[in-house]
Amino acid sequence: MDKEPNNIHETQPSANDTGRSGSFDPQFEDAQRIEGGGAPQKIIWNTLPKGIRVIGYVFAAAVVAMLVFALSTNFY
Repeated sequence: MDKEPNNIHETQPSANDTGRSGSFDPQFEDAQRIEGGGAPQKIIWNTLPKGIRVIGYVFAAAVVAMLVFALSTNFY
């Protein structure tokens, strides 16, 4: 098997492809390259399905309730 020096694997970025368009976060470089979706976009919470929003609200309320409980037990 002859290996050419310029032959790269399909998952490796090419030398001239930086993958940087718009805002860029180096921590997400691999995920952006794998998914091919470009830069992460801001989530518009009102457009999520109602069930997901309800789960998020319940989770946030539970975190706040645990914080209030922890703070209230510390003072007695």
